[in-house]
Amino acid sequence: MIPKRCRILYIEKPVFVGGGVISLYELVRGLDTSRYEPVVLFHGPNPYRERFRELGVKVTILSEKETAVMPPNSSQRDVAASLSRYGNWLADGYRAAKDVYLLARRDWPLVPRVARLIRDEAIDLVHHNNSLTGSRATVMAARLAGTPQVCQVRMLHPFSFVERYLAHFVNCFIYISRAVEECYRNQGIPSSRGQVVHNPISVEACGQTHHAAELRAEFGLTDQDRLISNVGRLDWWKGHDYFLQAMAEVIQSQPNMKALIVGASDSTSRNQAYCQRLQQLVRDLDLSDHVIFTGFRTDVPRIMAGSDVVVHSASEPEPFGRVIVEAMAAGRPVVATAAGGVLDIIEDQVNGLLVPPKNAALMAKAIQQLLQNQEQARRLGQRAQQYAKEHFSVKRHVTAVQGVYQRILAP
Repeated sequence: MIPKRCRILYIEKPVFVGGGVISLYELVRGLDTSRYEPVVLFHGPNPYRERFRELGVKVTILSEKETAVMPPNSSQRDVAASLSRYGNWLADGYRAAKDVYLLARRDWPLVPRVARLIRDEAIDLVHHNNSLTGSRATVMAARLAGTPQVCQVRMLHPFSFVERYLAHFVNCFIYISRAVEECYRNQGIPSSRGQVVHNPISVEACGQTHHAAELRAEFGLTDQDRLISNVGRLDWWKGHDYFLQAMAEVIQSQPNMKALIVGASDSTSRNQAYCQRLQQLVRDLDLSDHVIFTGFRTDVPRIMAGSDVVVHSASEPEPFGRVIVEAMAAGRPVVATAAGGVLDIIEDQVNGLLVPPKNAALMAKAIQQLLQNQEQARRLGQRAQQYAKEHFSVKRHVTAVQGVYQRILAP
């Protein structure tokens, strides 16, 4: 039998609001609290920390200083790639040296502090809410504390030699899509040590009825305007540039088209430069009267419900695609790029339309197809909503994750 009220430490690294922390919130909110007691540790001042406190959950923050979390391979200047011109051995040596430097300078100083927290809070299981790459320090801390651990993998990335070693300390990997699972299995993680559990969506919240007239009035839209929304953080790989190119084509046949780009960028230099390029691209394509950058919004379900079409435009494989499922749960027809975790969600022409990544012309064609064929758009939206309810509910997610806990904690 699992001991009553096992204490689970959830660790969240990013300081911005993204699909990871939203999914974690839904998991914690849905936990069987007669069996599990959640404690949440944030690396920095994530805006969601107050929402966890409102649930009555104990929240600890390692640092109130907001620092940018750099994703793997995000450097604008890839030194290793430059060195590879002189020999792969030199590039590999540089990567290894850099990895050891980061381990000593960035990761190790956190280990004793987190290990002490795990012991002081009498934690029974550590749940890392990020990829192995983003959890190196806390994986070592859990190992030092002698506490079993789960790593919920939310990114597609290659292992460094440090991460390959640390993987042995993780009892189970939870993958948010089959694409993520394949990524880890290709790097030597046995299938017996992992399980696919898709992200949860509050289907009820996304499916609520909202008054489209209020949304349209807020953005100055008329009843004749057709609204296309692209929702998600402004990250360099999210493909907003291809979306804007597609919009330039769509307005040739749909001059009453308006587009919302919903989301904000983090503080990394690469993404800040990306946002500036998007603003310039709007001007270059003469889209200033058609495209609105809304910034970060807390009323995404309302925006989804008021949209005629929702577009997911990632130019690189998406680990999952949370906003796609949110749009589906709202009954909206979706156009998405066919790569990564998106293939777990959309079946082309059945519950949405898929287009190749980095192909603005085909993206525009799919959007025009839905705008011109309202019956098809309605049918796809209905099927999408039913599929979201059946496959991505919070209850289904919580049951699967608690099953992982039970297997690890059972004597």
